[in-house]
Amino acid sequence: MNPNLSHNPHNRAILLRLFGELDDELLTQILEKGKVLELDTGSFLFHQRDNDNSLYIVLSGRFRALAEQSDGTLHALGDIGEGEPIGEFALFMAEPRSASVVAIRKSIVLELKEKEYHQIVASHPAFSTKLTRFVVNRLRRNSLQQHLETSAKNIAVINLQSGNDITEYTEAIKAQFESLNVSIQILDHDSHANLELQTMYDTLEQHDGLNFLVSSDEDLAWSRQCIIYADLVVMAADFYADSSLQEIEKQLDLYSNNILNKKIYLLLLHPEDAKFPQNTRRWFENRKINLHIHYRKNYGPDIRRFARILANKAIGLVLGGGGAKGFAHLGAILALYEEGLEIDFLGGTSAGALYGLTASFSDFDKDRIHHYSRESAESKLTSNDFTIPLLSIMSGKKMSNYVKKMMGDTYLEDFWVGSYCVSTNYSNSTIKIHERGLARKQIEASIAIPGIYPPVVIDNQLHVDGGVVDNLPIETMYKYPVRHIIAISLSQLRTQEVDFDETPTASKLIWNKIAGKKKYRIPGISSILVNSLTLNSRQKQEMTKSGVAIYLEMELKGIGMLDDTKWKEIVKKGHDQMKNALENFPKEKRFW
Repeated sequence: MNPNLSHNPHNRAILLRLFGELDDELLTQILEKGKVLELDTGSFLFHQRDNDNSLYIVLSGRFRALAEQSDGTLHALGDIGEGEPIGEFALFMAEPRSASVVAIRKSIVLELKEKEYHQIVASHPAFSTKLTRFVVNRLRRNSLQQHLETSAKNIAVINLQSGNDITEYTEAIKAQFESLNVSIQILDHDSHANLELQTMYDTLEQHDGLNFLVSSDEDLAWSRQCIIYADLVVMAADFYADSSLQEIEKQLDLYSNNILNKKIYLLLLHPEDAKFPQNTRRWFENRKINLHIHYRKNYGPDIRRFARILANKAIGLVLGGGGAKGFAHLGAILALYEEGLEIDFLGGTSAGALYGLTASFSDFDKDRIHHYSRESAESKLTSNDFTIPLLSIMSGKKMSNYVKKMMGDTYLEDFWVGSYCVSTNYSNSTIKIHERGLARKQIEASIAIPGIYPPVVIDNQLHVDGGVVDNLPIETMYKYPVRHIIAISLSQLRTQEVDFDETPTASKLIWNKIAGKKKYRIPGISSILVNSLTLNSRQKQEMTKSGVAIYLEMELKGIGMLDDTKWKEIVKKGHDQMKNALENFPKEKRFW
């Protein structure tokens, strides 16, 4: 019996959040039948292939699921946080554990053995229904959504330049969290270093919001405790400072290969009205960083973005391929920002890469987006670029020169907003995700439609259009800390029938056009080529679209793959269709 446990408001709130409405008697019985287990950092809850079939509920702390590889090494599957169940499948299936679970910081779980579970169900059959419903809902989540993790509660903050005052940055972050109704507790050396370990632990766990553990090189013992308690490490650095490895990073051994290592975000601080970043990649040398974030002082969008990322409310935008139809992406982005919906991460394939990364490079500024829309259309990038058709119909030089003129030697990691694009590695037949590297080169690879544009060489390997493998790279976006994904497709997945029995000859098509008739409605060679290459990708798109918050399939009839003469019309169509989608989105489900 655990009377103290059953009367703990925090524990009761966790069960209500997990299972929904429970009557008071059932709630009390669950807590009293269960056994409380306390685990220190590095302790295993169970191991892969164990036959134990207990159900565990995390009351506090954080765990990591690990799968053993064929070579005996352990691979991290993901983290499990407060309020989540562990091992519910074993309770029903009576099969060996499929993975190991280890505490990555001091944690507490409620254990329900099979015997106790049956005792509870005997007197409260409704509990079985609630647990079954939870399991079914989890199974319904697609394989991509399984990667979603509970947000970090304890965040260790390390100021890499101890003499650099970052108060103005942190105060703005605190104010932003308060506007999101997220409570912030800041613990530093002066206020908490001398607390007993249990008191320190209670201070962290009893706070319902986020705990920021501020560490420095002045007291390494305190800093080590911060790392032990942390779910996430945020390293703050002046972007223009010396990027070499600092002593505190070495002393805390942040980058060693260890299954208990915490995720590390690098927060790069910029002054007000900062110029576009250059040479961000120098900060990655000798560091293993899970994510880097650019942050301009007193710049609202950056402050809000960082807060959303830490609060597990970030928004990702995924854009599909479709040639000149990609102008619609720019219109859609303008509509999103008009509605106050800001983008935290952006990814795209082919046209989605070209137009999406153009918008990201423009920092989603309306005037700059309009400028690049007009300039690219007036440059007639798909006209007068034909070449001897040995590798492709077009040389790709006009497109290459334009992207180079626009972005110069900017690298993807320099973009203010985290951005990626996708290509197909022709040399080894795999998808290639471009998150770093020369932006124009990665874009050229992503838009290199086989037969239309020549392959692009990157690291001595040939790359072609990403749409061959994934024309709407939703799966890649789940690798980022996003909660909501907006996906825009330029290719319609519904069946498109023709109204003739046999494919017309070239002479019939020419005569049909001269006579001004519309007897034959048939796609052009570029559309047939692209759509044929992306058939498998479109099937994947059908499977992955169900997991996104907003999925918009653009209606762009009558617009050719290489026809940029209608760019104004296409931009407007994208804008109006996204505007309409947002206006019709259920108010109770709006996340912006």
